[in-house]
Amino acid sequence: MTIGFQGEYAPGAARRLAHDLPSARRFGAADRVAARVAVIDRMNDTEDPEDFDPVLLDRVGRASGRVVFIVNGRAAPAVPDDVLCVGYKPGGPEPRPPNLLWGLDYAPVDGDVMGAAPMPAREAGRALVALGGAPDDTATRLAIDAIAGIARIVHVDLLASPVAGAATDDLPVGRGQSIERHVNLPSVAPLLRRAGIVVASYGHLAYEAIAAGAPVCLLGQKRFQADYAVHLERMGLAVVAGLAGEVDAAGLRHAIERTLDQAAALSARGPAAVDGGGIRRLADLILGAA
Repeated sequence: MTIGFQGEYAPGAARRLAHDLPSARRFGAADRVAARVAVIDRMNDTEDPEDFDPVLLDRVGRASGRVVFIVNGRAAPAVPDDVLCVGYKPGGPEPRPPNLLWGLDYAPVDGDVMGAAPMPAREAGRALVALGGAPDDTATRLAIDAIAGIARIVHVDLLASPVAGAATDDLPVGRGQSIERHVNLPSVAPLLRRAGIVVASYGHLAYEAIAAGAPVCLLGQKRFQADYAVHLERMGLAVVAGLAGEVDAAGLRHAIERTLDQAAALSARGPAAVDGGGIRRLADLILGAA
């Protein structure tokens, strides 16, 4: 089977693709590509996961034997009946097999975060701040400021986005606290397994943290992230701080404290709800569609 990727690539993404999958073919956005099975997994609007491009779907569908559509929002898109839609975000529609599959079973988590390999022990006083590829470091500074007032956190691991680059070097820490920056790690699993709390914005890393049993506090950097996070809190899988820009350091500190207070329960519920098999299930569906 030949695997190809079509789209526009940032230089870093192109290099990673060439390194990780040297045998994969890469096509430009305007190339005409036919395939036995096509997988669409993209956000048409980075501020609105519910938006999708029906023209793209029609063009890809005409050139492919089967289309698997990975749904990024909480609503089932209006697509042809023969398109296989797969979504996972809580608050979405009821599954309608065989062409609408939905649930945390399909959360995009790989099994390595579950600790199959030897992993470090969880440290209650260790916080991981991983707020993704925002255009600036406002939310990261807010998180560090909030954590500086929490005596039971003694160390902060700061995971910088490979997209946005490393965080600034002048982030303040509280008395008795230390901070360590990480970027371009081969795996985030050791950090997730070691963290006594993870402060994330919502995306894939949040689900990886939940699967790893890390207590998670969600600080949305976009409106939809804060809205979607509420459903995870209702399921007892995370604590929601709100939207960066609308919550101050004191409010975030309170949410982090609540997360630490519920750490044992959150750690127990997470792996029971998100088992780390989502990536494998998605791969099996794609192979089955081919």
